[in-house]
Amino acid sequence: MSLHSASSTPSQQDLTPASLAAARPLRVLMYSTYFPPEFSGAAQQALMLARQLRRIGHHVEFVTVRWRDLPEHDTVDGFPVTRLYAGRGVKHRELRLWANLCAYVWRRRHAFDVLHSHGAYYTNAIVGPLARAAGLKSIVKASLANDDLHDIGRTLSGRLHRALLRQVDACVAISRDLVREFNDCGLPAERIHYLPNGVDTALFHPADADARTALRSELGLPADVPVALYAGVMDARKNIEWLATQWVQQDAFGTGALLVAVGPQSREDPNGELIARLNALGRQAPLRFMLRPRSADVERYLRAADLLVLPSHREGLPNVVLEAMASGLPCVAADVSGTRDLVQHGRTGYTYSPDDPQALALAVCSGLSPAGRALGENGRRIAEEQFSLNSVAQGYSRLYDRLVGAQR
Repeated sequence: MSLHSASSTPSQQDLTPASLAAARPLRVLMYSTYFPPEFSGAAQQALMLARQLRRIGHHVEFVTVRWRDLPEHDTVDGFPVTRLYAGRGVKHRELRLWANLCAYVWRRRHAFDVLHSHGAYYTNAIVGPLARAAGLKSIVKASLANDDLHDIGRTLSGRLHRALLRQVDACVAISRDLVREFNDCGLPAERIHYLPNGVDTALFHPADADARTALRSELGLPADVPVALYAGVMDARKNIEWLATQWVQQDAFGTGALLVAVGPQSREDPNGELIARLNALGRQAPLRFMLRPRSADVERYLRAADLLVLPSHREGLPNVVLEAMASGLPCVAADVSGTRDLVQHGRTGYTYSPDDPQALALAVCSGLSPAGRALGENGRRIAEEQFSLNSVAQGYSRLYDRLVGAQR
């Protein structure tokens, strides 16, 4: 199996002018189902990766689905973005999307070397045969355990999904569990690569006590109580309502801490029913729970907080945990796939059994103790050594070069 091991990735200092000059510039078309201004953790990671690849010298463009009335052609952070229509019906919407994607890639096939999908779902897997037809190389990146590859081979669409994946040149797993899922699909071992998500360790960094106090004043957060942070979309998978309810009902588990939830309304909650319940909970117990809308500078909240809490039922390799580690925060998280790759119990934070209130209480109390807070330093060191965005971008650069070099 071709595994790009996090423990052997280059350090941030490896991105020297000499290494930048040595990298062979390649042209990459990235596909993401959702892309800004639509919220998506996978798209956020794609954009961060694209920035680093651009710094190395590669050319990156994006193609995505045209949701709502967003423009067909756009520029996001200096990257050209093309949005394509998918079908309007409930069933087989992918057929219209595939037709439009195939037409777009074929028309511009001489402008790219690599077609890189952020997602390994059934819909995304079309990049394999499409890239082969267009003379390009293809990559799919699986971002969510028990989701991207769910039901593969078990249904008609699942069998087609597996057949499409077998045409992909490289399958990237961001967690060890996703490596196993790709293996279980029966894909050739040499096409499976482990490349974790990365974090910008310059943007996300710890704050000293004075800086934390100043940030809390700017953000309207109390200076005299511990602050636990949840950052992410407000939806069922993230399990934020359960966390907030437990926090209020159990009076912050005796810690006196305020739980601050920062993030956007979910696409699964179009009428805002979950958001309304969370707002009501905040009004009921304002000293224990506070809901804030999505913030463009979540790094400021991370530097102002004492603890990150992530109660998700399922994850890939959560960006927010990487960001919290880089910010020097201990993390409390449900022990689920992907998250357990990052939150090492007693070393970078504490894990607990999903939906277990007593285990959550113990983990939160430990995380907010002096011993728990010291674990944030371990998290920062591991983020720098194993998950820096520079290192991950270099790993992709080498993978691109290996794939494209094989056909030259």
